[in-house]
Formats: sequence, C-alpha cells, structure tokens
Amino acid sequence: EFPPGYLEVAHVQYYDEAMKNFPEVKSDQDLMSMFSKHSESKFVHMFIQYCHPSDPFVPITEWEFDDHGQHHIEAEQDEEDDYLKNPCADNEHVGIDEEVMYLEGRADHPLHMVVCSDEGKDRDGDEVEVETEDESEDDVEDEVEVEDEVVNEVHHEANNTPIVDYDKNDPPMAVGTIYGSMDEFKIAICQHAVRHEFEFKTDKSAPYRFRAYCARRDIDKCGWRIHASTTDDQSAVVVRRNPCAHSCSSTRRKMKVRNATRHWVCHKVKDFLIEDATLKPRALQKKLKEHHKVHVPYQRVYMGRELALNQLYGDWDKSFNNLYSFKAQVESCCPGSLVAIEHYTINGKVRFQRFFCALKPCIDGFLSGCRPYLAVDSTFLTGRFKGQLASASAVDGHNWLYPVCFGVFDSETNDNWIWFMSKLREAIGAPRGLAICTDAGQAVMKGVGDVFPEAEHRECMFHLVNNFKKNYRGKVFDDHLWAAAYSWNPYMFEKHWTTMEKSKPAATNYLRRCHTKLWTRSQFMTICKVDYVTNNLAECFNNWIKHLKSLHLDDLVDKIRQLIMVKWNQRRKVARKLDGCILPHIIKKLKEQSRELNLEVTECSEGEVAEVTALGGSGFRFVVNLLDRTCSCRQWQVSGIPCKHALAFITSQDDAQLEPYVDLYYSTDKFRTAYEKLIPAMPDKSQWPKSTHNFFMHPPLLKATAGRPKTERHKGCNEKNKKKGQHQCPICKEYGHHWHNCKKGNPDDIAAMMAVRGPPKKRARTAKSAQSSIVPVDDETPATCMSFPPR
Repeated sequence: EFPPGYLEVAHVQYYDEAMKNFPEVKSDQDLMSMFSKHSESKFVHMFIQYCHPSDPFVPITEWEFDDHGQHHIEAEQDEEDDYLKNPCADNEHVGIDEEVMYLEGRADHPLHMVVCSDEGKDRDGDEVEVETEDESEDDVEDEVEVEDEVVNEVHHEANNTPIVDYDKNDPPMAVGTIYGSMDEFKIAICQHAVRHEFEFKTDKSAPYRFRAYCARRDIDKCGWRIHASTTDDQSAVVVRRNPCAHSCSSTRRKMKVRNATRHWVCHKVKDFLIEDATLKPRALQKKLKEHHKVHVPYQRVYMGRELALNQLYGDWDKSFNNLYSFKAQVESCCPGSLVAIEHYTINGKVRFQRFFCALKPCIDGFLSGCRPYLAVDSTFLTGRFKGQLASASAVDGHNWLYPVCFGVFDSETNDNWIWFMSKLREAIGAPRGLAICTDAGQAVMKGVGDVFPEAEHRECMFHLVNNFKKNYRGKVFDDHLWAAAYSWNPYMFEKHWTTMEKSKPAATNYLRRCHTKLWTRSQFMTICKVDYVTNNLAECFNNWIKHLKSLHLDDLVDKIRQLIMVKWNQRRKVARKLDGCILPHIIKKLKEQSRELNLEVTECSEGEVAEVTALGGSGFRFVVNLLDRTCSCRQWQVSGIPCKHALAFITSQDDAQLEPYVDLYYSTDKFRTAYEKLIPAMPDKSQWPKSTHNFFMHPPLLKATAGRPKTERHKGCNEKNKKKGQHQCPICKEYGHHWHNCKKGNPDDIAAMMAVRGPPKKRARTAKSAQSSIVPVDDETPATCMSFPPR
C-alpha cells in the first residue's frame, strides 16, 4: 500500500513498552528480539520511514498513540453499515455471464453473478489523469528527443518493407543490423540505451541518416558512437558504423533517464493500454519500473500515454464527429435501429450535446421476448469528457441482463432525461403493462413521468433506504422497512407499516411525503411479472461496461455494441440447446421448493380451488385458484411463478405437472424470440462510411471545476471502507474492548491515561436532508403512486 520510491532506503523502528523507547531494527538479531518481547501480546507498534540515501535519517523518539479513537469509530461504523441492510439480497439476482453453464467445453470458465447488496456499486478507484504541479515543466526541455517532430509508426507497403526479426527488449546495434524504418530504429536505440544503462546524445537526426555518441564522452572518455542510414531504395535502415563498446559507468540510477522519451514510453505502454485502456499514468509508471528498471517522470509518462491512446483509438477531438459515421454504419447494416445525435452551436462552432442508440434486434427482442419492465439509470464517464452514460435494461426469462438502449449526455438534467425517455418511447412505444424502475433522482423521475405517464413507476428500495437512514434510526425500521417492501399482499404491508407508524409517526410521514413512487410488491401490478424492488438491474449494466468508460466516445459506443453482439451470440447458442415448454432452471427451482412444504391443502372444488393453511403455529390460510392462476398471497400473480401455496395444491393432484402453471414469459419460445435476430458485425471505424452531415462536430465545452478531476463517484452513507483487524486494549493487552472500559487493568493506569488523553469522545451523528434529490408530492398524483394505509 505504501511502496518505497526510487532508491529510497527503509528504516524500521518499534515501540518497546518495557523500556519506553523506539529501538531500530538493523539485523536479524534485532528482529528476533522484537518478536520475543511481544510474544505474549502478539501485537507491536512498528514505524517504517523511507529516506533517500542523500538525506539524513531522523529516528522517532516519541509518538502519541491514538488507537482507541480510531477503533471506536470502526466499531460504530460496522454497526452503521449493518443498519437497514437488505435481508433478501438474493431476490434481486441478475445474471450477466451465466451462459457458460449451458455451453459445452466452457465449464471451467468463471461464473459471474451480480447480486444486489448494501455494498457500493460501480466503484471506480482509478487514479486521476492530470498533470501534477510537482512535476517540473522543465522535464520536457531536459528530455533529449531523438527527433523534434513526433515519431509515428509508418505503415509501409508489404512489398517494400523487409521482414526484420529481432529482440524488441534488447535490439542489437551491430554493424549491418537492419531495421524497417528510421522511426523503428530510433525507438530501438532508445530501448538499447535503457537496457544497457547508458545515455547518448544525438549528433545528426534526419529522415535518411542518424548519428549519435555517448553522453559521457567527455567525462568518462567513452568512445562509443553509432551511425545508421537508409538503404538505396529507402525501404530500410542499416547500422553502418559502431566501432567500439561502452567504457562508461551506469546511468540507470539517475532520477531522470534521458533516453526514456515520451515516444519510447508510447511504444512500451501500448500493450498495457490494449489490455486495459483505463490505466492511468501512475500505474503505467510502476509497470515501466517493473519491466525496464527505470524511473520515468510522471509528466513524460502522461505525454507518452496520450500519444499511445491517439495511435490506438484516434484523436479525441475527432471522436465526436465520428459518431455520425457510426450512425451511418449502424443504419446501413442494421436497418430499423434508432441512432440520434443532437448538437448546439456556440460562436459559430457546432458542438456535441447528446447521443442515443437502440439497435433493432434489441428493440424487437424486448417487445416480443421479454417482460415489459425497464430499469433506467446512468453512470459517469471517466475519460476526458466527464459526461453521463444512460441506459435502459430489461430481463429475459432467465433473469439475465437484457440491454435495450443506451445514450450519452453531459449531465443529469430534466431536459436531457426527457430527451432520452422520448427517444426510448420512439423506439419501443408504450407496451401494455410497462413498469419502469429508477432511483430517487429528480431529473430521471420527471423524465419518466412526463414521457411515460401511463407506465407503472417504481422507485429503487436501495436508494430509498439510503435516504431514510440519514434521518431516522431504530430497530423497528430494521425489522419492518425491508419487510414492508417485500410484502406480497396489502395485509402484510399494512401490518409492517402500522408497527413503524406507531413507533415513530415522523418517519412514516417522511415516506408519505417524499417517496411516493411504488416501492412495495403489495402494490405492483400483475402484468409485467417482475418483482424486483431495487434498481439492481441498471447497476449490473453499469458494472458490466465500467471498464469502457474512459474510452473515446466513438470507441465507447462501438465497444458496447460489440459486447451486446457477443452476448446475443452466446445466448442464441443456449436457446438452441433448450428443450421443453418452460426454461429448465425455472422447473428445477419449483421442484426443489415443492419439497418439505409444511402446508395443509383443503380442496373446495376438485382440481380448481383450495384453501392452503400454514402449519406450525402461524395458521395463515390462503386461497389458491388453479384455473385463474391466482393465490391470495399475490406472489403468483406478481411474479408469474407459482408460490409455495400453489405448489402445495398442484403437487397434491394426481399426475401433477408444473409447466402449465408458469407464465409464458418464462417459456423457451419467448427466450428464443428475444435473441433470434442477429446483431450484425461491423468493420473498424476507419472503414465506416463518410457521413453527409456537412459540418464538423466539435467536442463539448468541458466544465472547469476546482481541484483535481474526480474519477470515483461519491459514496453513500453505508459504503465507507471498513478497516479490518481487532483493537487491543493498551492497558490489559486483551482484545474486544477499549481502555476506558477495561475491567482487568490497573485502575492507576486507567486514571493516568484518562489524565493524559481525556475522556473518550463520542461521535456526533449528523443528519442531512435528503429532500433535495426527491420529487415532492404534487396535487395531481398519478394512479401509480404509493397507496398508504389510512392514519
């Protein structure tokens, strides 16, 4: 976590409680002595300092220990993190990469499942990409370039370029060695200098010849020099002269290696960026140190990374204008897709505003093969453009993620969300029984309400709980709030609600006033057959594409399209292997649930209606109607899958079959229909057709913000990092309590510590208002709003 810097030396000390001093560990004997002194407590305070060899080491002679405050905060933090935790997180399961369990030869692949929990979602802990002030601007001037102009990789014709094979990590510089181009030779000689720990200065650099000599020619009298030039047909570069080897000392330990130029960095980090384009300069700096044993300054790595990204992914300024070519390519190879781009004009320049994409196979598959349910959310982009990537996702019969559309805009405003939802309605229309789930953001909720007023608008219970716990606490809410959300029928919801209202009416009044969208299963309609109470589906999409969020916009949208194409192909293979009427995993799950049911079935009408009573004390009785496929608990109607009461009645019949009682949304035919249309392959962006929009679309104006740019989202109140480890009492050396609560220690020691440290400080809890991100109740409340029990 805290690695040493270049050439830094570590000095280790520890606190000796018996002698009350800070001995330094200089040998194995000192280390064993430290262990023997603390063999009983198994706990020691150690201090590690990193010092440059030229700096004097100042040992620690005193230290103020403050373990009790830190661990006291950790204990309260653990208690806070467990408060109002989702007790049934598995109910919100969403599959992303579960196709491998059906495909042959892929059983060894890891199975990735995303389950909604109280842990943070979509966390990006990348380092910021910014030039820091502590790096000297003179670094660029000190860096001696092989050539003043930018060195680019030149692509020669195959019939003119000789085939050159050599060790890229240790390129030879012997006379007669051939390189494909002058650019390639200049990168090779830089690598040669880094590898053999010397520096050179350029005497002559031209497109047809290159001369250099050792940088320590005058100091160490080193006679090394090299001369290379192009062949007669200009197709290759040959080393003409290299008369002697080096006789100088190593230059590797210098703080700035002269020949590790930004073009050399560009060449070396390309492979790393191809694997992961989100790597930041600090990470690349460590990789260069690990692979090539040289310390390259941050600014030089930053500039080399920019060159590599431009060569790999193109110019950032042109990426926005290239969206029109992407639109033309998609509309050409995938007719019926909806790709929309909007722009605005400032000072005569046309600039990007927002983007929307819905592929035709995704639209048709959602309308004909998926349940009418959409999870809508956005996630921030981490590249140069700090915009928002919005998405609308559905679920298929397997409860697997089904992307429907995505879009990009600068920020979450009412106008942007209304535009996004309008394009979504243009793509899918208004399917019967459509339900849309969002978080508690005001802009997205207004977009759904304005564009889809007839849809059932659900609110994510996870975000509701995060807002609620900022203002109200108590065991009654921990026991009944999530239970009220997971209640299937109004009776159970009212039971939990009444208990909370009797305990603290202000809390239920807050929910009545601020959280008016549907958040309990007891009020979900029975058409869409999705019983999720959280927006975990959208969070899964954000997590699925988070490694792409730093790419240029044209590469971002193309990579997302490619991810969807690969996923469609895998699930189409799965669809071919499925037999029967209902998906196998549904039937398997129902058969497992039908065992050991402690229920009594009393038939009212043979094979049609029955009363199912719970045994064992509760005495709850539910009415099951097999003809109408209903149960008075409402679980069957809401989810489309028989509840345990229906299973008890069905399995009590002779020759009982489960398939006829499962909704057709879980049928194999629906699953095949969802993925039957191909998402066509597309060539790379250099081959996309030229667009006819007749103007150049410039990047959007970037908003200037104070401080370093953020690449990690703000964490919620229950997402703070926990620190592991037990706290040891400094009085009795035992674990599990703090010094001010110690009962085994010497009272004189406790009194002395109280006099030095003072009484333990109590952590003050601050409650912030969450109303700023909530849509208030207005007079004209839509029919899909929450219906609370009368007071």
